[in-house]
This record gives sequence, C-alpha cells and structure tokens, in this order.
Amino acid sequence: MSLESFENVNYKNLFAIYGLVKDGNKNMSDVKLNYSRYNKYLQENLNFLIELGIVKIQNEKLYLKDNKEEDFKEILINSLVDKNSFFVLVKEYLQNFIVDEKEIHSFEPDTNYNFKTSDLRNFLISANFIKNDQNKYYVVEKKILELFRNKKISPEELKKIINAKEKIGLAAEEIVLQEETKKVQKINKSLIVDHVALKDVSAGYDILSFNQKEEKIFIEVKAVSSSNFKFYLSSNEYNTAKIYNKKYFLYLLPIDLTNPQKFNYNNILMINDINNKIFNNEKEWVVENENYSIFKKN
Repeated sequence: MSLESFENVNYKNLFAIYGLVKDGNKNMSDVKLNYSRYNKYLQENLNFLIELGIVKIQNEKLYLKDNKEEDFKEILINSLVDKNSFFVLVKEYLQNFIVDEKEIHSFEPDTNYNFKTSDLRNFLISANFIKNDQNKYYVVEKKILELFRNKKISPEELKKIINAKEKIGLAAEEIVLQEETKKVQKINKSLIVDHVALKDVSAGYDILSFNQKEEKIFIEVKAVSSSNFKFYLSSNEYNTAKIYNKKYFLYLLPIDLTNPQKFNYNNILMINDINNKIFNNEKEWVVENENYSIFKKN
C-alpha cells in the first residue's frame, strides 16, 4: 500500500457510496448511475472502501460489511486503524504533529513533504481529521490522533504490508503476461513470451514479448489509478526505455477491485516511444522530476 491509495479519495465520495449501498442500491450499475450524478472518481473511492472491508462485492452486487447503526465516520476511523496497510501511512503522517502548551497539535511541513503527501493530506482534511490554516495543519479531534499513536506495528506485520503491495504489481504483470501470450501465439506459436521480472529485477522491464512483425518488445507493467493513470518510473526504467526506444512499452493497467481479476484490462494504456508520447507531451501528461512521478491531465 502506498500514498497513491488516497488519490482522488475524499470523505464526501466515500459517504455517498456507503449511503447508496446502505439504502438498498446493491447492483453495481445502480450505484454507478446514482453516484455519477453528483460525484467523481467512483473507482478510486469504491476500491478504497473494498480494500478497507467496509464494502464487499459478490456477483456484481455490493454489500456492507456490517449493517450496525453506527456513524460512518466511526466506521471509517476504526477501519483505517484495523487495516494495517492504511494505518501505517496515516500514523506516519500524524506523527509529525507536535503539541504546544495549549494542547493544540500542529504541523508545518516543508514544500516537498507537503507535495509528496498531498493525497493523504487532502483525504484527512475532507474527513475533518485535520484542518489547514495558512499552510499550517492542526488536528481537529485529539482522540483520533491518540487512536493512531497508541497502536503499534511489528516488523513482521510491516513485511506483510510490503509483500501485499508487491503482490499487486505481480498480479498486474501476470495478467499482461497471459494476454501477451494469447496475442503472440496467434502470430507464431514458436515465440515464447518471457516474464523477465521474475528472474532479473534489474532488467528495466517486466515482460519480453513480440509485435506483429515478430520483433522483440520490452514491456514495463504499472498498476495504476483509473482516473489519471499515475505511475512512477525509476531511473533504470527510463534509461532502459531510451535504449529500446519504440520497442519499449509501458502497459498502464487500472486497478478495479470490483473485477474478479482486480484490474480493468479493457482500459489498459499501451504506450511506446515514451519520450515523445509522455515526456514531450505536456498537453496530456504531467511529469514531476523527482522519481519521475507521471500522470495524465484530466
């Protein structure tokens, strides 16, 4: 789990989905229709609720984990504390707040940290967990801060969180591997698609495949948000892309936890020649220099 888990997620949107399901809107199609009338970013907010376990999906129908008459904010807080992968991120951020003599907890981040944590920060503000006043942030409810500070995470639990994040990336690679194998088998049954990342993490790409001319292509797979396809490109991946040029592809696969495969392959973006199509394409993409954080413009 990473800070991108909070991207385009806010309390209003989460509550809208929760309310629709609670009011009897079980079918995915009904939820999508009613939600989209007043809200944006359905997939990210629904993924968030499913990942937290607040909403469950079965046979295209949505259900609440618990139908107790409990305040949604309480459910959200308790779920964030219980789900270690989310808890670690929130706790790490809240640890920055320092108490003064008036028992007020505040934090004034530098520009770089404020930008890096903007998705999480905006989520916390939307839920009224913290508030902003002239570039300084304040804890709204002390009991929420204490909930996160009092719970501890063991090294073993942290390893589980890291492994779970790696599994998401691996699952995306496996789906692309399957689809590329189907494609290549139709071109030439003797050609073998190779999952290179399982043998060499330094290769700068994940999958070796072939195009219609039976030429090798080099594929880097990224599991991304469905709204802006945000991803990170390492310096090694960027250098590898320059070496293979038009034969290097980025496969950006949107995460969709309502899908049995957990991804929406129908909406995958396949991009080659990334210098021209991404780095020199300011109309469609935003490239942040540090670590090459990249996302599509809305």
